[in-house]
Order: sequence, then structure tokens, then C-alpha cells
Amino acid sequence: MFIQNAPIISRTVRTALAEKLRDAILLGEYIPGQNLRLEEIAKRFNVSTTPVREALSDLADEGLVTIFPHRGASVTKLSPEELQDIYEIRATLEAMAARLAVPCMNAEILTSLYSIVEQMDSHPGELVTLVKLNHDFHLTLYNASGRHHLCELIKTLRYRTQHYLHAYISDLGGMPQAQFEHKAVLRSCTRGEAEEAATSIYNHVTKVGRSLIEFVRMQDISVTLPR
Repeated sequence: MFIQNAPIISRTVRTALAEKLRDAILLGEYIPGQNLRLEEIAKRFNVSTTPVREALSDLADEGLVTIFPHRGASVTKLSPEELQDIYEIRATLEAMAARLAVPCMNAEILTSLYSIVEQMDSHPGELVTLVKLNHDFHLTLYNASGRHHLCELIKTLRYRTQHYLHAYISDLGGMPQAQFEHKAVLRSCTRGEAEEAATSIYNHVTKVGRSLIEFVRMQDISVTLPR
């Protein structure tokens, strides 16, 4: 569903606009490789081009947007090879974080994780909400490790691929399987089984990555085929 184009009235127009643009990208309203024109965005959200430029800069820091000097900005497009690189690194780092997190689990963290999973079950068709809750689940788990720099690296890499989860959830219908795997990870955390949790996370991230890599590869093939 197209998000509402209501005027943004806020002291932090830059932050509010970045949030709206992020949501639009996650929804697939702006697709990987699509140009993001300052004037069009400013008109859509009823703001000047200055906060648009600033918001795009913030999203570029997250990896959602790529800014080309003297050529403008576009939604970051990753090749199958780039996705494979990122997901292989993510699988290794996220498994490591899960392994370190399990011995540090307490009732408060487990309650938060169970709550997030329940919320995801309650919002099956709300793509932006699902992407954000999925992000919260993983980072809540990894943050329990207390390894700040490891978690920051993971967060950076997750941001760089979050706009591709639109394809995983909407086009590939992957959320039910992802939820099944989230619950398996959570059971391992509850039982204090660090290696099992790490293996489950590694397999989960790898599986999502492979699905997206194949999806992007097929999309690239369809674009190059004669019509």
C-alpha cells in the first residue's frame, strides 16, 4: 500500500523525511537502482530540497542510498556477487554473536525476544513493520553478547541489505519460514544451547541470502532477455 503523502510538520524535518523515505524504499515504492530526484521527493512530501538532500545523505550512511557526485542519488543496487559477499560475512558474524549472547541471556532479554516474535506473528501483511521487527529481533539477540563493536558491524551490514527483504517477504513469501527459524533460535536460547543457536542463525541467514541472490540473478536475466 502506498504510504500517505501528508506534509511533514516537525522540528526534525530531516529525521522525519529520512524515516518516510526509508519506509518507502522498504515497501518497494523506490526499487534498487531507481533514481531519487530531489524535486520529485520534495514535491511528494511538501518540503524544500534541502532536507531531502540531508535525508538522502543519512540514508546513504545506512547503505540504502548511493550518492553519485554531480549525478544525484539512487536506491542502492547490489549485484548477486555483492549480496553473496555481504550474506556470507553476516552469517559468520551473526552466528558468532548468537554464540556469545546465549550465556548472557536473562529473563528480561528472553521476554523481549518472545514479544518481538509474537508481534511479527500479529502483523503478517505489514511489510515495513515486519522488516523493523525482524531487525529488532536479531539485534536484541546479538546485543545480549555485550560485544559492542561486533554488533555495530552486524547492524551496518544488515542495513545494507534491508531493502531487499521486500523481495524476500512479498515476492518469495519467505516470512513464514523465517518465523519458524526465529522460533527455533529462541528455543535454543531458552535452553541455553549456544552452539545450537549459532548454527540455527548461520543457516537462517545463509538461507535468506541464497534466496535473495537467486531472485536478483533471475531479475537481472529477465532484464537482459529480448522482448
